[in-house]
Amino acid sequence: SPMESTTKLKDITVGQQNCKVFARVIRLWDAINTNPRYGNALISIDGILLDEDGCMAQISVPKKFEKQFCGLLSQGSAYIISNVAAIDIRSKSYVYRHQNYMLQFKQDTKVDLLHSRGADIPTLSLDFCPFYQLPQKAIDSKPLLDVIGVICDVGPYDYASQTSQHKFRKTKIRNLEEQTQELVLWGQHGESFDEETVLKKSQEGIVIAIFAGVTATLQRFTGMIQGSSSSATQIYLDLDIPKVQKYRTSYQWKCPTLQKHLPQVKQVSPLEAACKLYTIEEISNLPASSFQGGATFSTTKHVAANFQFHAQCTNFPLH
Repeated sequence: SPMESTTKLKDITVGQQNCKVFARVIRLWDAINTNPRYGNALISIDGILLDEDGCMAQISVPKKFEKQFCGLLSQGSAYIISNVAAIDIRSKSYVYRHQNYMLQFKQDTKVDLLHSRGADIPTLSLDFCPFYQLPQKAIDSKPLLDVIGVICDVGPYDYASQTSQHKFRKTKIRNLEEQTQELVLWGQHGESFDEETVLKKSQEGIVIAIFAGVTATLQRFTGMIQGSSSSATQIYLDLDIPKVQKYRTSYQWKCPTLQKHLPQVKQVSPLEAACKLYTIEEISNLPASSFQGGATFSTTKHVAANFQFHAQCTNFPLH
């Protein structure tokens, strides 16, 4: 039978060329190069497979085969997928590390949709990364992670800085030990985050959020670890699964009080920003993002120059 010739995800090894697997596609996303220079270019269509044993593995359809396969895969469906290659993920960034390989589609990959088989494979599986493990995940390859917690703060959807065109929303979640973790939701993830529903639900009790497909970043200026959304990110609020129900009954702290925050950042042009005189107090209140590289770098030089000029005019000792 075709089933006997399929390989369990845990038995696949790096380098196998013609794997045949039986699994459900539980997640699917467009892996996008968010670097503005590339204009949000598609890199691949990526997803997660879950098999009968509860094992997960990432799949990837290279951009050149996008048209061939995009209509054949849908989130939630079970398939037999044959002729996929198990490629090493050590050099890959923004991928899940469920296995040491990911299954890459080829021109001769075959996708067979199953209508009744595989019904007992769950439609979702998550592998939560505890907060204390996030620092060791804040590496250049940016592995994709799933985190869970009780929402304790929802920031406004706002500009990253006065001169930035990028917008984000900062949220904070708390774990069962009542430790807090900040997550930055960029662009559409920040914009589409259902702030109103969260604020409303929080009046009745705790709101448990799952952020799937985020990365960990070390903030250079504060030394803090920040979670960050990616093109793989999917957000689930009060999901009706046993893990969330267990989390709800295990959370023994006071229900966080959530408040609506209004956007704070006033947009200015780079020229305006460069010409502004900053007082000492204003500089100390500037967000760390004002001093980071990229588009704001020239602004920072001007801030420093103006600060120096301002200090000399007021005979302020510079050290």
